[in-house]
Amino acid sequence: MTSQANQSSIFLDVFRRADKKDNGQISWEEFVSFFADGVMGKEELETLFKQIDTHNTNYIDPGELCQFFSQHLGEFKQIYDVVEDLHTKINTALHTTAKTYPAETRMNKFIKRFLMKEVTNQVSALQLPLESASEGMDELAKEESGDIKPVEASDVLKKSDITPGRVGRRAKRQTSNQSQNSIFDGTMSSTLTAQVDRLSTLLDRLEHGVNTDGFVDEDLEALSSDKFYLVEFETNIKGDSKEVFRKAMRTYIEGANNTEGCLSTCVRYYKDIGSFALYEIWDSEENFKKYNGDGTKFSVQMKDYIDGPVNNKGLDFPASWWKKNA
Repeated sequence: MTSQANQSSIFLDVFRRADKKDNGQISWEEFVSFFADGVMGKEELETLFKQIDTHNTNYIDPGELCQFFSQHLGEFKQIYDVVEDLHTKINTALHTTAKTYPAETRMNKFIKRFLMKEVTNQVSALQLPLESASEGMDELAKEESGDIKPVEASDVLKKSDITPGRVGRRAKRQTSNQSQNSIFDGTMSSTLTAQVDRLSTLLDRLEHGVNTDGFVDEDLEALSSDKFYLVEFETNIKGDSKEVFRKAMRTYIEGANNTEGCLSTCVRYYKDIGSFALYEIWDSEENFKKYNGDGTKFSVQMKDYIDGPVNNKGLDFPASWWKKNA
């Protein structure tokens, strides 16, 4: 992947998180909600918004955002050249390890755990100086702001539209600033700092990773008629058995789809590790078990083509979720 593609991928992720309405464009309100940092004033952010909006549409599209920040990388260019590749390689390693770890020997499991912890230590060692530098830059910017009033999301959003992520990040910054002094006093708990970091990360994920439009807080009765059943089968196939496995899988799925109570089936194949995942949705766990027992039917039909055990897990979910999207 080229460096320009790496940078675009990162800024497209920024765009996705800022585009809360998930409509392919960032409005002025979304821009302030995402980029307001407790330092920049409203007029300053308006100027920045107009500089990015080169098409003069009063909205920022993905291309405009990527082009603007790619042109201003400066000394961060080399970092952005490698960070997306690192992200991809870590995800690949984690996914592969999750599949192979259960069958490893105790010695190999120890080695994998050690390597995982050491990766965490190395990434943390990179994160700490970056956070410290970021906080120092924030403090310097605040000192230079003079009488400029920082813009807040509440200045451009209705109260009902404000989400908690910005609050979480502000709390993190405040706690981090306190920790700069408290560390020397011996009064700041590293455990507390870690918990605040985890909370801030969770709030960010809730803010940017979940579209809450149309969200309804439901009060449900704990009745079987109010619940559907989702089950997952996951297994690795033998290297020379993919085609016959697919045929056997097709037969199994046709049988499931023709059985009373089966609402849907879906198959995913992870070609890099030769793993299949089958998902089934049933109107009740009882009907699933009538067809499949405790998962034994699937295991028996596939036993000649699979390499290792079949992982089988299921869970109930509100039937209204399925009916709402049916």
